[in-house]
Amino acid sequence: MLPVMAHGVRVISAGFFIKPDQAVVWRGPMLAKMIEQFLGQVEWGELDYLIIDLPPGTGDVQLTLCQRIPLTGAVIVTTPQPVAVNIAEKAIVMFNQLKCPLLGVIENMSYFESRTTGEREYIFGSGGADRISEKWKIPVLSKIPLATTVRETSDSGRPIVLEDPESPAAIAFTEAAKNLAAQISIRNIKAEAGDLVKINF
Repeated sequence: MLPVMAHGVRVISAGFFIKPDQAVVWRGPMLAKMIEQFLGQVEWGELDYLIIDLPPGTGDVQLTLCQRIPLTGAVIVTTPQPVAVNIAEKAIVMFNQLKCPLLGVIENMSYFESRTTGEREYIFGSGGADRISEKWKIPVLSKIPLATTVRETSDSGRPIVLEDPESPAAIAFTEAAKNLAAQISIRNIKAEAGDLVKINF
C-alpha cells in the first residue's frame, strides 16, 4: 500500500478504506491485523519518525502495538479536566505495565485565547498536564490552545503551522514536535552509552 503524502508527511488511515457512511466496528483480532498491515505492508520509505495516533484509553490497539513491536515510547495526550486526566493516567499505568517508555504529556485544549483581546479563558480547567508530569515524572511537551483557526485550517486541509505559523496554536504544535524529538534524542544518546536498548524505525 502506498501512503498518502500531505505537506511532506506520509499518512495512512483506516478511514481511507471505508465509505463515508460506514463505521469501523472491528473486534480485537481485526484491529491487530490492521496494525500489522499498516506496519509491514505500507511502502513507508525512509522515515525520521513513525508516529501512530491511537484512540484514547487502554484498548486492543495499544496492547497489540506494545506486544508486537519495539516502541521508542508513548506520548500521553490529555485535556485539563480531572476526568480526562484520570483516563490518561490509566493509559500511563498500562504503558508502564507493558514496559513502554513514556516520552511526555501534551495538554490539548489547554485554554481559549480571544482573537480581539488576547485574554485567556480556561474552559476545561487548568493544570492537568502539570499534575501528570509531577506525579509520573514525565515532561510536559506542550500545551495546545483551543482555537477556531486550528479547526478552520484543519478542515481546509492546510495545517495551522503552515497557514499561520506565528499564531499561539502553531507555536504550541511546533513546541510539541521539537520537545518530542528532543526526548527521543535523549533516549538514543543514553542507548549509545549502554543504558538502554536503542530502537530505530
